[in-house]
Amino acid sequence: MPTRKPVLPWWAAGLLLGLVMTLAVAVKKPLGVSTQFVVANGIVLNKVAPDQVANHPVLAAEKYQKPGFGWWFDIGLILGAAATALLVGKWRPRTTCAWSRANGGTRRRLLLAAIGGVLILFGSRMGHGCTSGQFASGWAQLSVSALPFTIGLFGVGMLAARWFYPKVPTQEADNL
Repeated sequence: MPTRKPVLPWWAAGLLLGLVMTLAVAVKKPLGVSTQFVVANGIVLNKVAPDQVANHPVLAAEKYQKPGFGWWFDIGLILGAAATALLVGKWRPRTTCAWSRANGGTRRRLLLAAIGGVLILFGSRMGHGCTSGQFASGWAQLSVSALPFTIGLFGVGMLAARWFYPKVPTQEADNL
């Protein structure tokens, strides 16, 4: 069964990602993705219930009333990933993998992914933070809080993967 050959060795890709993140933080300060959900809420709610937004402790701030750099950052993430996949010839959208087929199928995988996404966004916003900001920007700034966050994020991620995907597939390569 053929496996995918990486475009760059793992160490070069990691070094390049670290340099890009450090440059982005140096240019714009801490980066975050989930904050744009709050901005979108602020924009929509301001049209529907402007009085409530004006009295809200978070949404009343001007930075949550209009799209800014973060919108372009999020759009760049999506377009950059798509362009890279197309340029290296690895574009292959799919909704399943060997692990999901061995553990309940596509519908279950998509449901778990949606629930996980909502939970991580909810948790990050409840803490007035951002998972990508804490992880990526935190390391680029050598933030002390990035270490326990990263250990917790990956630790819980490994436990969740073990819990939700207990059956090991017979074939992992999956024709990549």
